[in-house]
Amino acid sequence: MPPIVVVSLVPAIANVVLIIAIVIRHLLIGRRTRHVEALAARLRLPAIELVEGDGPIEPPELNAAETEVFADLLVKYGRQLTGASRDRIVRYWESSGLLDEHVRMLQSYFPWKRASAAFTLGDVGPPHVAPLLVGLLDDPERDVRAAAARSLGRLGAVEAIEPLITASVRGRLPRDVADMALLDIGSPAVESLAALTGHADPEVRTSALQIIGLIGAATDIGPMVDHLVDPAASVRSASAGALGRLGASEARDALVVALDDRVPAVRTAAARALGQMGGQHATEALIPIARADSFEPARAAAQSLGRIDPALVLRMAVDHDAGPHLLEAADRVAL
Repeated sequence: MPPIVVVSLVPAIANVVLIIAIVIRHLLIGRRTRHVEALAARLRLPAIELVEGDGPIEPPELNAAETEVFADLLVKYGRQLTGASRDRIVRYWESSGLLDEHVRMLQSYFPWKRASAAFTLGDVGPPHVAPLLVGLLDDPERDVRAAAARSLGRLGAVEAIEPLITASVRGRLPRDVADMALLDIGSPAVESLAALTGHADPEVRTSALQIIGLIGAATDIGPMVDHLVDPAASVRSASAGALGRLGASEARDALVVALDDRVPAVRTAAARALGQMGGQHATEALIPIARADSFEPARAAAQSLGRIDPALVLRMAVDHDAGPHLLEAADRVAL
């Protein structure tokens, strides 16, 4: 056979071999998927009986493949359940050795194994694994840090609040990942967050106040009012925003004072917060801001007036000194 023909056939043969390999791989994957689905269908009832039972934990006799599928089913249930049902799942993981196995995986050389174990422990781990997950917030791999943060939130780990905020401020965690974990911890985090409002780093104070505004109650306004006069403008803005979200009308007078802040962002946050509270005092304070302040504070004040007293905004819009922001607010009211 001429050499040129041989050379031309080599790529064709290689392509055929590659196609055959891909087809075989797809067949094997499909076969495994069907096998796993069949096992899951058969084991779903025993898994539900374990979760919903009230007696001793008695899992069925399983081989290695069945144990893996059974554990995966319990992980999925663990993401949806709380209380006694989740406690039973945790006890199964402890008694079966799966918990110890995943704890060991947290020290794996492979980042994907560390991340996978950290993620799973948030669904089926007991509270005492939280310190191990806190340690992973310093892991060199971003995915591992994110998985640990998510699981700390799922576990309600109050001891992780400061490490989570610090990791976010230092750039080791995306802000939204840390915030979601803190939101998952919920109201039990408020006391620790309030303590962090006295932190030396203004970014930590800012983050703590913002989260209190999302998960706190009107009774938690003490730190926020105090920080309306914080040395850092970002902290003053966060305080005003949090007070507005909580609807803490007791802070109305302090927010009116904040309308005179030298930083436009703080005046903007205070104007928005007053719009969420309303009241005659707020209305009177917002009018000059809406008419004559710089762009963002004036616009926020005009929008707040539209929320508090739409009829007043319509009347003011006809004045020659109404300004563009009151006109815009009046247009919104008229829609």
